[in-house]
Amino acid sequence: MLRWFNSITSWIFLLAALLLPGVGMGQVLVYKFDTSDAKGINFHTFEGGYVVAPLLGGDATFLLTTKEDGRRYLEASGGGRLFTAVSGSGDKKAVISASTGLGTAEGAIVALGDINHTVKISNPTSTITARVAKSLHGTLVSADDESEAESEARDGSIGAAGTADVKITLDEKETNRVNDDNLTLAQAVEHLKLELEREGYRPVSGDDDDEEEVEATETEVENPTE
Repeated sequence: MLRWFNSITSWIFLLAALLLPGVGMGQVLVYKFDTSDAKGINFHTFEGGYVVAPLLGGDATFLLTTKEDGRRYLEASGGGRLFTAVSGSGDKKAVISASTGLGTAEGAIVALGDINHTVKISNPTSTITARVAKSLHGTLVSADDESEAESEARDGSIGAAGTADVKITLDEKETNRVNDDNLTLAQAVEHLKLELEREGYRPVSGDDDDEEEVEATETEVENPTE
């Protein structure tokens, strides 16, 4: 089984399974998601993607992309939250967070940003001016002792752990586009998925991973995959 799928993907899938009912018609923010400076052992993570969230905060959907074993993207509906944290003195920070565990795999994302940017979002029925974070910075962490793995890596390695820097940046072009078209959050996600597929990405699923694991087991001449 692909180790990058074992680590960060496993807990993202669980987040998707915990999806609460989606928001209805409303204003949506689209953020670009990027990771850098990944460090660890047997560790691979998603390099980019999108975070789509309600303007006023709430459940956010992640579209995470990787070029590991070809261009792929993973959708995690309701995979995290956008909210505003306020200190006792009145300081405010925008926060995007996600955390969970599945089996022996655990992971989390936390990114914070100053609320220092004004957006004017219009749709056919309303116009809203709001203060939002133009960018958020944080950390992704993931670990899995793989003690419950059904098979071991061909090179004999076991366990995975690592961290990566996270940058989440407001995509004003896509934010304006989806709101001008009066799209719901779910419709905005579908629009972005089509954009990714035009760039050559294809969706990752548990079934895809199972097929690759069977193929790797039956075809011994293949190169080992971390």
